[in-house]
Order: sequence, then structure tokens, then C-alpha cells
Amino acid sequence: MKCKVAQNELAKALKACEKSFLVRANLPVLSNILLTISKNGLEALSTNLETATRVAVPCQGEIDGRITLPGRVFMDFIWQLPEQTLAIELLGEEVLVTTKGYSARFASMPAEEFPAIPKIESGKKIEIEASVFAKACAQVVFCAAQDEGRPTLNGILCELNKQNFSMVATDGYRLGFVTIPIAGSVSLIKMIIPAKTLGEVIKLASELEQEEDGKSLTITIADTLTQANFKLGNIEFTSRLIEGEFPNWQKIIPANFATSAKILREELTRRVRIAAVFARDSGNIVRLKLEGKKLTILATTAQVGSNETEMEAEISGKGGEIAFNYRYILEALSAIDSEVINFQMSESLTPGRITPEDTKSGLFQIIMPVRLQG
Repeated sequence: MKCKVAQNELAKALKACEKSFLVRANLPVLSNILLTISKNGLEALSTNLETATRVAVPCQGEIDGRITLPGRVFMDFIWQLPEQTLAIELLGEEVLVTTKGYSARFASMPAEEFPAIPKIESGKKIEIEASVFAKACAQVVFCAAQDEGRPTLNGILCELNKQNFSMVATDGYRLGFVTIPIAGSVSLIKMIIPAKTLGEVIKLASELEQEEDGKSLTITIADTLTQANFKLGNIEFTSRLIEGEFPNWQKIIPANFATSAKILREELTRRVRIAAVFARDSGNIVRLKLEGKKLTILATTAQVGSNETEMEAEISGKGGEIAFNYRYILEALSAIDSEVINFQMSESLTPGRITPEDTKSGLFQIIMPVRLQG
């Protein structure tokens, strides 16, 4: 096995592979990256058995071969090198990497010990602009559950039909929903993609945003609904899908709301952050009071003090008072890039809804209230 490759190209490939290899693994080979060299180029592959990252890199292949190298050490070394041509060569059980003024030897493990990565033999393909998909993911992914108690809630329910790709995430305390228009005829597909997977796709899209070949994202969903592959430029990211039944999320959305308010998003964000200073020691609870043409934000902690701020709001309906965890409000507001948001509520114990002023994307955030005492 022998080749010459550009340092910057290999460094970027290894950085992408970092998403899937394990630094500490019960199975040592899972801490390694599989390198495959041929006349067609160099391929780097990593896996943690849940996800796999495959990156193709142009190289001058001299002798074909496959070998695995310790992922973290190999990546850190390559990243520190100057942007020069690197020579990679297998010598016995070691891999020698050299460039002008630098050299290193790495212990290797046979490629045969590396887990086989199942390929999607047949499936549905869709093309989406990477930045659009990443933005939509970012608007809901934070709503997914973090604990492992209910595995389906650790994922995003994705539904694909002839017109839209919709995504729903919930942890039982809040819910995010968004849709992306798609072109082409696709039959209805439902699947649960791990939130961690979509988080990595967001990062990939961000890293490749300035590159010409990173603008289009191809998603392939296996007909068996067990895997999904995301191809962005020269990077392929494959993930298992979550099995199970996603909760009937439509049930928690009120059919109508008694009160609606149009509020400046940045002003509301600032006032909630101020209230948060006083809410941290009282369960993160802030109260919103809608009355007349005024929104009042309140927070109280007996040992710290209290805070009350007011702002103008265009309110219609009977008004009222409701309490939320301030983190949920701030995260919902950060997912919206509209200058004005719509806030809707009915009673103090029914969910509130936040949407952008322009509702074309279908984006909305539902937040469950906290029971007010007294």
C-alpha cells in the first residue's frame, strides 16, 4: 500500500471521519480509521456501529491496499503538518507517513478486523439544498429528548411525501415542527432519524457551505427503513434509523387559541434573558402576562429577589398569564429568524405556541406550561 496525497485534503477527510470513530472502544478497531488506497483515490472510513462516515480523497495511488490506523493520533498528526504532499506507505505492520522535514510511524490493525458497513442496496433518493435542510434541522433538533428512557424521542420523526419533507421533535415538554418543500414524486415515507445524526449533518453542511460541491445534499432512505445515507460533496454519512412508534404528537396541539400576540423577537429574547437571572434558583420559571397592549415578563426567587419587565405587544383575545421554563422559550426564539413572532395561548395549563410572522415554512414551537402556584 503506497500513495501520495495532499495534506489539506487528507486532514479534512479525517476531521469528517471523527464524527464516527470512538476514542475509547471495547472493540479496539472502532477507534481506528480504515484507509483504502487505489488508482481511483484514497478513501477514509470510520464507524461506531451506529453511524459510518466515508470520505473520498484524490491521491496518486502507487500500490493498492487497505489498512486501519488509530484514528485520534493519526488525525492529530496530519492536522499539525504543513500543507505539503504526504507520502503514505505500509511497511510490515506499520504505516510510514513522510513529508519534507517530518515523518511518523503508526501501528496498524488488519482491514479484515474492521466491521463491514452495510450498503443501501435499494432505496428512495431525494435532493435538497444542503443549507436549507440544515437550517430546518436546526429549528427542531434541540426539541428531541436527551435521555435514553424513550428511544423514539431521541430521534426526529421525518415524513416524506410528494410535496414536503416534514420533521417533528419532542421531549415531552416542548415540540418543534418544520417542513421543507421538495421537487419530484416520492411515495409516503415515515422514519425516525436519530437527533445526533441530524446534528452531524448540520455541522457537515456548515463546514462545506463555502465549497461549490457542498451545496447539494442527497438523502437515500433504505427501502427497509433501517438506514439513511446523507451525501454531501465527497462525504457520505450513514446512520441507523430508530425503530419504534413515534407518539401521536398532534394530540398535544390545541385546536384553537384564545389569545394571540405579535411580539418583537429580539426584545422578548432580551427580557427573558434578564428574567432568567432571577429564575435560575426557582426551577427556571418565568411568567408571561398578556393584558391590553402590554406583555409583562416576571421572575421571582425568594432568596435572590424578583424582576419585572414590560414591552409593547399587539394582543388580540382575552389575554392571560402563563409560566414556562425560560430555556424552552429562549431555544424556541433562537430557532426563528423572523423579526416578529406570533405567540398564542389559551389557559395557564394548556400549551403555548410560537411561530414566525411568516408561516410559509410551517415552522412552529409548542411549549408545555408550568403550573402556577397561588
